[in-house]
Amino acid sequence: MALSDHLEKLSKQAKSVEDSVNSFNEDTAENVTAKRAEAKKSLDETKVRIGDQMNADADDFAASWAAVQKSVSDSFDSLQDDIAKKRAARAAKKAERSAADAELDAEDAVDFAIYALQEAEYAILDAAYARDEANQLQKG
Repeated sequence: MALSDHLEKLSKQAKSVEDSVNSFNEDTAENVTAKRAEAKKSLDETKVRIGDQMNADADDFAASWAAVQKSVSDSFDSLQDDIAKKRAARAAKKAERSAADAELDAEDAVDFAIYALQEAEYAILDAAYARDEANQLQKG
């Protein structure tokens, strides 16, 4: 039922209530009792109809709610997967940077070791030269 149909039905019901209230002082007790019985019957029928509609709506709502919950759950699962992938990628990049830094440190250590060996070689040769010169000077 379209919204305009519901509004028309509401308007008719409001007019019926207005007419009942306006005629209340003019009606006999029998008329008031008959109108009351008719209003009660209409009310009971409406209650049943609304109850049926609410049950149908509740079933639709339950199905819709389950779909919404699944959608949200799937979205959170996807989000968690994305977060895990991004964390893994960041960890891999960090490990790569650490490995590259360690390789540079190793290269620097090897370069320092080469320099130290060169210094040692020079010191040994310098000592040998100094020894040879001292021996030459002692001979005469």
